[in-house]
Amino acid sequence: MRPQTLIAPGLIPLMSRPSDSANNSDKVDYTAARGAHKETLMKRILIPVDGSQPAVHAVQALLDARSYDPVERVELLTVQIPLKAGKIGRGLSQAEIDAYHEEEGRHALAAASELLTRAGVPFQTHIEVGAAAETIVRVAGESGADEIFMGSRGLGSVSSWFLGSVATRVLHLAELPVTLVK
Repeated sequence: MRPQTLIAPGLIPLMSRPSDSANNSDKVDYTAARGAHKETLMKRILIPVDGSQPAVHAVQALLDARSYDPVERVELLTVQIPLKAGKIGRGLSQAEIDAYHEEEGRHALAAASELLTRAGVPFQTHIEVGAAAETIVRVAGESGADEIFMGSRGLGSVSSWFLGSVATRVLHLAELPVTLVK
């Protein structure tokens, strides 16, 4: 089976869809590559965001690609680094820590949510706390996502290195296509 790669400006295709037969490697069976909820060629896409410009670029790249790769719904996810009561959060109650994660999550989702709302694309937001790559892959599976679109880097110099490593880890953990956007 020879995989096919679809190339679009600004996108780095990292996984491709399998062809539907060994004899016809030029034709891709999109339906077989999607979850059981798919009866059309429309996709459900998970986009992890952190409020950074690369995350916003991932959303914009998805919106630009809609004309040739229709989207059913976007699962917009932000993963917050755990703040534990015994360490950084010393003196804070669990309710205060939860409120902090919620506030930071809403802030991280704001720009991406605005883009999707203006474009009229249905989406659902998720705020999770935990290890970023593992959480991204878990939520992709739980939400029935067909593909993950994500920025290749995130916020700040130290955070950029961290999110870059998150993107690499997602590539290794995910069993579905992942598109990194510069």
